[in-house]
Formats: sequence, structure tokens, C-alpha cells
Amino acid sequence: MTDKRLKENFFYLFRHHRIEPKLNRYAVLLSLGGVIGWLYFSFIEKSFVGKMISGDALIVDLVLGLPLVLMFTIIVYACVYWSCKLLIIFLLPQALIPYQLEDPKQDAETERQEEAHGKNYWDKSDSGSTDDPIKTKHGDPHDSK
Repeated sequence: MTDKRLKENFFYLFRHHRIEPKLNRYAVLLSLGGVIGWLYFSFIEKSFVGKMISGDALIVDLVLGLPLVLMFTIIVYACVYWSCKLLIIFLLPQALIPYQLEDPKQDAETERQEEAHGKNYWDKSDSGSTDDPIKTKHGDPHDSK
């Protein structure tokens, strides 16, 4: 397998597959462990809670520091989870499940749109007909005058 094909296959697996539910539970727990580690480091190790309790925290710490620490928890969770997914793709690709491509809710919406506008609504036509309400109202934006 060529290097380019390996990259394409890797990105396809990363985007269109999910981790098997039993293994996903461990990936989520590992990600939550990373979040707990981050919060412990931020609040306890750097004594942010102690500063808040004793009243030594500056307004900058509370206005900028606290929201930043809390936003980084989401980033830490995502990074750990995606790292787990990367490892699973390389080490256990058989533990991936493809996403369902057909969404029943989306199919119902498509059917409703076809009933309202007709089945030909989805077909793109290059004939330049005046059936398109945008072209008839405002003219064709691609016409050079």
C-alpha cells in the first residue's frame, strides 16, 4: 500500500468510523482521567483554589484564568479521546464501527422537500431556464454585460 493511500484510508477511518461501544467506554474513561488530571494540576497543584479561598486571587485570575482553565478541559478531553482513536486505528482497526450513512430523519426531510418542490428540484440544470426564482428576479450573476 502506498503512503498516499495509507493516509487516505487513515483519514477515512478517523472520520467515518466510531469506536466499538465496549472499547469506547475505556476511551471515554481515559479522557475523563485526563480531564481530572488537568483540573487537579490547574486548581490544586498551582494552588488556584488556595488563592481563591484566602482572597489572594487577583481579578485577572478570576476573569481570565478560570474561564481559560475550564475551556482547556474540553480541549484536553478531545485530545485524549482522539489520541485513543488514533491508537485504535493503528493497533486495532477491527474495533471500529462505520457510522450509519442513512439517517431516517434526513430521509423524511428529503421526501418532504420533494413533495413540496418536485423531484426535479434536486437536479442541477445548465440549460439556463427561467424556472429558477433567483435568476428571474435578479438576473444571472454570471452573465457578463
